Amino acid sequence: MDILTAKNASFAYQNKSQTVRAVREVSCGFELGKCYAIVGKSGSGKTTLLSLLAGLELPTEGEILFDGKSTAQIDCDEYRRDHAAVIYQNYNLFPLLTAEENVLYPLKLKKAERAASKEAAKRHLNAVGIDDSKFKRFPSQLSGGEQQRVAIARTLAAGNRIILADEPTGNLDITNGEQVVEILLRLAHEENRCVIIVTHDLEIASQTDEVFMMRDGMLEQDI
Repeated sequence: MDILTAKNASFAYQNKSQTVRAVREVSCGFELGKCYAIVGKSGSGKTTLLSLLAGLELPTEGEILFDGKSTAQIDCDEYRRDHAAVIYQNYNLFPLLTAEENVLYPLKLKKAERAASKEAAKRHLNAVGIDDSKFKRFPSQLSGGEQQRVAIARTLAAGNRIILADEPTGNLDITNGEQVVEILLRLAHEENRCVIIVTHDLEIASQTDEVFMMRDGMLEQDI
């Protein structure tokens, strides 16, 4: 059963000279326990679709459904905090917080007990390959691969069932990129999360369970 569904979803905006239809009548569904890839050239609409799925934008036509409820009818801030996390190419860590503090942040928002939160942060950081010696380092003191793994650990700590990753390997070398993809696949297949990766890399896409191709704002399945 789909946890996230697009039903004839479109998104258009006005620039200086014309109306741009970035996403056109997209219909698709996403299940827990599977990893998906959305691929396409720059300007194809894939990142805009991810924004719609994340509740960062609302469709101008059609709808996005989370557990059968339209994102137009729910609190999208709460949706992202508790259910759908976005992992960005540039990591989006808080620069003045340590690796451990970044992972603790969503637990503080949920008012979780401090001792249990610190144990959870340690467990999730270790699970993505960050050892204890790096817990007190700031993002600027970590490599790109380490920063992305901290971002994933923060998502794990929040307990989100849906993980939306926007070019998560775009700033990483081949080795670190492969490690990040392995983690995301494991989250889908071993922890029953719904993982959706926007990528231009067909090698990454080939490792996922299902691939969607975006062309001119339209979605094609199983490339």
